[in-house]
Amino acid sequence: MGSRAGRRYAKAIIELARAEKLEDNLLDDFNMIHSTIVENKDLKLMLSSPLVEVSKKESVLLEVFKSAQPLAHQLIKTLASNNRVDILKEVSEDYISLYNAHHNIQSATVITAVEMTKDIEEKVQEKIKEITGFTASLTNQVDESILGGFVLRLKDLQFDASVSASLNRFKRQLS
Repeated sequence: MGSRAGRRYAKAIIELARAEKLEDNLLDDFNMIHSTIVENKDLKLMLSSPLVEVSKKESVLLEVFKSAQPLAHQLIKTLASNNRVDILKEVSEDYISLYNAHHNIQSATVITAVEMTKDIEEKVQEKIKEITGFTASLTNQVDESILGGFVLRLKDLQFDASVSASLNRFKRQLS
């Protein structure tokens, strides 16, 4: 979770998005903004650097995220005018978190031996729905050591449907 200031900006932007019926579109934008900042070391350094002028940060962000909704551009301009562009990543995290809470979407990590297919994703979503009654936003991690199947981590729960776990259980039964 981000800073208190980030949460306040996220609350304000989600209320505006709901009023304009753009909540889902902005979710896509904030997912893109968050992943871009997390994955781009240079962008992250530029945002946190006191040596780069705020106006330069603003113009770079508007260019990088030019495909985003006008409401996202408005947020970037507001953050710049308040000298807070460095919290854009936190605002995006908080927006995603608020959106998920409002729509009863949980965050879950799925570990698979290979990149997750649509079929595996559907099975995992069914299992999550069975366990919690809700759907989940899934993050996929690849770990070849599980051999096949999947390991689902949802909050403090772990459901292990991996081949390696099945083999280990079988091995213990033989011992």
